[in-house]
Amino acid sequence: MMKMKGLFGKYLIFASLLLVSCQKPDEPVSLPDKGEAEYVLVELGEDYLDQLFFDFETNRVVHISKVSSWDLAFDASPTGYHVFMNGGGDVFLHNTHETDFDKVTTAPSKFSTEDWMFDRPCGLGDSTAMGDWRNPNGMALNEIYIAKLKINSGTDVVFKKFRMVLADGSRYVMEYADLDETTAHTITIPKDEKYNYSYFSFAEGGKIVQPDPPKDTWDIVFTRYRYVYYGYNNGQDFAYMVTGVLTNPYNTTTAADSTKKFAELNGEEITKLKYSNHRDVIGFDWKEYSLSAGAYNVNTAKNYVIKNRRGQYWKIHFLDYYNKQGVKGSPSFEFQRAF
Repeated sequence: MMKMKGLFGKYLIFASLLLVSCQKPDEPVSLPDKGEAEYVLVELGEDYLDQLFFDFETNRVVHISKVSSWDLAFDASPTGYHVFMNGGGDVFLHNTHETDFDKVTTAPSKFSTEDWMFDRPCGLGDSTAMGDWRNPNGMALNEIYIAKLKINSGTDVVFKKFRMVLADGSRYVMEYADLDETTAHTITIPKDEKYNYSYFSFAEGGKIVQPDPPKDTWDIVFTRYRYVYYGYNNGQDFAYMVTGVLTNPYNTTTAADSTKKFAELNGEEITKLKYSNHRDVIGFDWKEYSLSAGAYNVNTAKNYVIKNRRGQYWKIHFLDYYNKQGVKGSPSFEFQRAF
């Protein structure tokens, strides 16, 4: 289980002119005082089994859940239809292009990027491996996918088959089964706008889960996820599991800057940095593994600024990846409201 240590209490359109004229003006955001930089240490544990959601404004961990508690995530917005896979849980997908459940009984025997798909690490809907599983009329193509899952702490592999039936303003409907089953199970996965995603796990016969806190309660999450080295292996993409930081996809953008010291990165100049809605801007490479030292080193000169859902700018940089006992998976960092 992850633990917070240190000073816990201090830490961590398009629209017509008529429509615009009728809208109530946004209330000004009341920002907290910038205050001093806060120091936080969190313990992920050497096996990185948990994920930790952190909120800058309240300086606290708002939620902890298991990385492998879900397999598929579904965009929970009213118009959403994108399906994401759990890279941190080592889930891969294969599109059979078949529509008859009875004919899908075996999975590809070899692993290759031609057969097994994975999402891009940016976390955007247009970068999912499944893409748009609907036809131009918004109806499901009924193509059957095979999910490759690891169980028993990653020592065993199982395969499940599923297809999407529909997505509308309030729900998803999906059919799924074991590879040797001929009768599919049907599940309705409701959308809840308080969250970024709705989640499904194939475990225990298939169930709806919710590993995230409400989307308006957090800024960053320490978690395990899949990074992709493009064209690395003889021109093929190479997917690799990493542990790092992803940002909240809800109205959040991030910029990186290493030209200034952390203490000097303030004021209106930070609004001119190049911000991105990619979830992995912070990512994992603020640390690197030294083969000679047999340990991780942290680059303290790498600074990041997060413009969060409330319009606040928060800066952060990392200080270490070990606790006082020398246990890895214990990142410490400074953060402060910058503007």
